[in-house]
Amino acid sequence: MKKVFLGLFLIGMLIGCSVKTDIIKVEDWEVSPTIHIPVTFGDGTKGEYVLVGEEERIGFLVGSGKEGEAEANPIIAGKGNKYMWHFWGEKEEFEGNLKVVGINEKGEEHKVLLNNMRSVWEYPNVGISPNNGADTHVPSSMEFLTPGLWKLEVYIGDKLFGEIIVNVEEN
Repeated sequence: MKKVFLGLFLIGMLIGCSVKTDIIKVEDWEVSPTIHIPVTFGDGTKGEYVLVGEEERIGFLVGSGKEGEAEANPIIAGKGNKYMWHFWGEKEEFEGNLKVVGINEKGEEHKVLLNNMRSVWEYPNVGISPNNGADTHVPSSMEFLTPGLWKLEVYIGDKLFGEIIVNVEEN
């Protein structure tokens, strides 16, 4: 009887060891913080713009409001929206095209920048155009295909300028 159990155990071990298993490394993504930038609106009212990103480096506008009351608007899956990118850095860092690569939680890479609702891979030369205290800015539209966490890898020219993690909500 012991030999039968030992035999079954060994067969089970051999079968278990022969099955190929793919181990997927899961990153611990944390949603990027919001940044509040003071602004004076056209009517003289003091307010704030809300960006998501990295303070004094990179962010895109997700909301605005009165001073102390500004909140971020949700990013909705499948719904294209306009976003104003803000960048801080040295003049040389802004030479080249802006390219944003979106990576969803499954590790799938997607184009997220839009131009008149046509997907594009990159925007022409960033250059210098100060705005809201940032060294330069670029308007764009983006659409995220699925809800969940998305990592945005932002390139200017061939260099990674920064990464932003956003939570995209279900429509």
